[in-house]
Amino acid sequence: MSLLHPYYIIAIIYMLYFSVQEVFGKKVEKKWFWFLGIYLILLAGLRDDVGPDYGSYKGIYIYSDTKEYMDIFRKALHIDGSENVDLEWLFALINKVLLNIFNAPFYLLTLVVAIFAIFFKVEYTEDNTFYPFTFTLFMFIPNFFIGESGQIRQNLGTFIVYYALRFIKERKLWHYLFWIFIGSGIHNVCYLFLPMYWLARVPLNKGVMLLLIITSVFLSPFEVYRVLGDVMNDVSSQSMLVEGFNGYVEESAQRLNGGIGIPEVMMAILTFFLFVFDTPMREKYPYYEYHRNYAVVGICLYFICRNNPIFSSRLAGAFIGFGYILIPNAMYVVSLNMKRAIYSFIIALVIFNFVVFSIFRNIVAGRFTYELYKNHILP
Repeated sequence: MSLLHPYYIIAIIYMLYFSVQEVFGKKVEKKWFWFLGIYLILLAGLRDDVGPDYGSYKGIYIYSDTKEYMDIFRKALHIDGSENVDLEWLFALINKVLLNIFNAPFYLLTLVVAIFAIFFKVEYTEDNTFYPFTFTLFMFIPNFFIGESGQIRQNLGTFIVYYALRFIKERKLWHYLFWIFIGSGIHNVCYLFLPMYWLARVPLNKGVMLLLIITSVFLSPFEVYRVLGDVMNDVSSQSMLVEGFNGYVEESAQRLNGGIGIPEVMMAILTFFLFVFDTPMREKYPYYEYHRNYAVVGICLYFICRNNPIFSSRLAGAFIGFGYILIPNAMYVVSLNMKRAIYSFIIALVIFNFVVFSIFRNIVAGRFTYELYKNHILP
């Protein structure tokens, strides 16, 4: 068993302190959440050779500088250029500008990406829950290590479209389309969110949700996602990053052949909250239905793509991130005793994730331990 670097433990203690305040006291001022955001930017943005994907992104950084600006802009407009750009246009452009114009060291790229990712994360979280510290604490392990400190392209792209949820609420289609365009310029998984402008408002009841989820579980062994072939491969990943991503994955033969693991348990927990608290959430929580619909899409995608750990984590995970916000939000619509029970459950999950992350090879593979973590400015 390995232990996270004290920098991460400080963040956890900070979140826990304000989490108790916001759940059982009064609303915490946003500035304290921004202080957390700035601290996380330093941890993720200025890390030095930390994260299994660190080397892969260094390779992308150098690769981007070999491409011409016109080819990158043609990529943005989906026009074939004289030379293919095998990378999303906006991420390639950011890399190109930093290296070609500023001759910036690689850690400035991770810093720039972390700044934008945390900005969109803070804004999305503040917009969609009364418990931002609790939600961030709940998602911290493993999401911060897989996202801001790992798959930085998908993480940034996903939080851009999370941020764009505000334009679905405001019914501003062109604003939403603009941010989908920007997000897909970072990672093309964002294209999957395009229909959500309409699907987020589709009315669902418990019967329909149950039918959709059961159908997805039934389809799981048949690997129907293979029908889409190269489309799924293009949207989910690039080969240069798969090795780095696998540094996070602790899969067994039993797990891939129908066994039940932590992801299935988490899907069961999210499904439980969907059905048990659906009625009070619809009555008392603004825009609950949007998050519910994202959660249902994510659960269905997970089971349909379950036999492929890349698809089931990257594609489904992008939607499930929306869904998990329902768990702390449920505390807003229940009695005090039930609120205490839900909060205790959330903290138990945080402790469980901490222990599991410490036991599995993830923490060492990512270099997140006291002995391995390095930072360009922090001691």
